[in-house]
Amino acid sequence: MKRMTEEKAKQMFAFIADKFDANNLPLDDSSTFELFQRADTDGIFMMESEWDKYDLRQIKPKNMDELTATIALSHGLAVNPYIYTYLKIQKIQPFTYPRFTEMERVKEILSDTHGMLLWKEQKEEILAYIDSLSDEEKERYSSAIKIVLHKIELRQHSLSNRKFFRNRAMICYKLAYIKAHMPEDFERLRMKLCN
Repeated sequence: MKRMTEEKAKQMFAFIADKFDANNLPLDDSSTFELFQRADTDGIFMMESEWDKYDLRQIKPKNMDELTATIALSHGLAVNPYIYTYLKIQKIQPFTYPRFTEMERVKEILSDTHGMLLWKEQKEEILAYIDSLSDEEKERYSSAIKIVLHKIELRQHSLSNRKFFRNRAMICYKLAYIKAHMPEDFERLRMKLCN
């Protein structure tokens, strides 16, 4: 059977539009996230390979931010080894590395990725924040600023676009929602679209 594509996913949403409003789903559905956590993702766009399933079983995404990060770590510029950093900082508390998280605003910017620099948008927000600091604040945070700028320099070619992967995560989530709540319809349409 062929893999699900974005085009086929959109066709599936159109086929069951009378039963399913793809644009008005609750984004915190536990059945849908359980499906991702156990990597029951045959027929789910971008999540069908054993590589993807392994990452899902390791991260066990519990919300859209974690699902978006999982897809970026599997398919983006930040492909492993950063997934292991992402996993460790979820599990080891309190998270004390890197030191730039002592800057409260930087900590907030990185909160949706558990303190890990993953998104280009995070980089831009952090740089804008540093530029906005007074000379006194820059002096107070000089060590932390030096660390974050070094981290950005090291990672700038492996940062992913959050908006792009959030859109991909939405397609995956919608498919998984159908699979979790309408399994017969999902399999029937998958067979029709992916054969």
